[in-house]
Amino acid sequence: MTKVKICGIRTLEDVRVINELKPDFSGFVLAPSKRQVSLSELKMLIASLDKNIIPVGVFANQDPDVLLRAVEAGLQILQLHGDEPPEYIRQLQARIVEKYQANRQVTIWKAVRVGHADRTELNLEAYQGLVDGFVYDKYDPEAYGGTGESFDWNLLQRNQSGQIEKNKGRDIPMILAGGLNEENVGSAISLFHPYCLDVSSSVETEGQKDPDKIKRFIDRVRA
Repeated sequence: MTKVKICGIRTLEDVRVINELKPDFSGFVLAPSKRQVSLSELKMLIASLDKNIIPVGVFANQDPDVLLRAVEAGLQILQLHGDEPPEYIRQLQARIVEKYQANRQVTIWKAVRVGHADRTELNLEAYQGLVDGFVYDKYDPEAYGGTGESFDWNLLQRNQSGQIEKNKGRDIPMILAGGLNEENVGSAISLFHPYCLDVSSSVETEGQKDPDKIKRFIDRVRA
C-alpha cells in the first residue's frame, strides 16, 4: 500500500493531530522556509511523536553538521531538497557511519525537481546507489519545493520509462510530491504506484495544518 508523509509539521498541536491520524511519515522542514523549525524545536516535536511514525527532515544545501545534529535529535530519514552533488552524500554517509557505526540506520531521500530535463536525468543516474528514495517535486527556479504546485506528470512518465534499463533492476522507491490533494491522489496512485505520497500545503487551511483535510487525504490513499 502507498504510504503517506505529512510534511511541514511545526507545533505540538500538529504532532497531536499526526499522532491521532497516523500517517507513515512526519516531515520537519529545517531548510529556510515559512515552515522551518529549529533543531531545538525538532527535538521537542520528535519526542512527542508516535514512535510508529517515522520522522523525516527536509534540508536544502546545508552544512552536513546541521544534518548530523538533526539525526542526533531523532531524525531517521534525511530528505535532500537542494542541489547536493553525489560527493556531498558520500561524505555525509561516511560521517554518519563514523559517528554511529552500525548502531544507527539513516535513510537518505533525494529530491528530483521535475520540469528541468537535465536536472531530472542527473538525479536519476548520478545518485543511484547513493540514495534510498527519489522525491519527485515541481521544478521552480525560485524555491526548493514546498510550492504546493503540481508538475506535468507526462514528464515524469517519459523520464521514468526511459530510466528502466539504467536502473538495472534496482528498485528505488518513488516518493511523489507537488500539488497532491484528495482530488488527484487516486490518479497519482494509478499512474505511478508510488512508495509514498508527500503533502503539506494541500492539507492546510490559512497556513495551519487542518485535521479534516489530513484525514480525508489519508483515507483516500488507504481506501
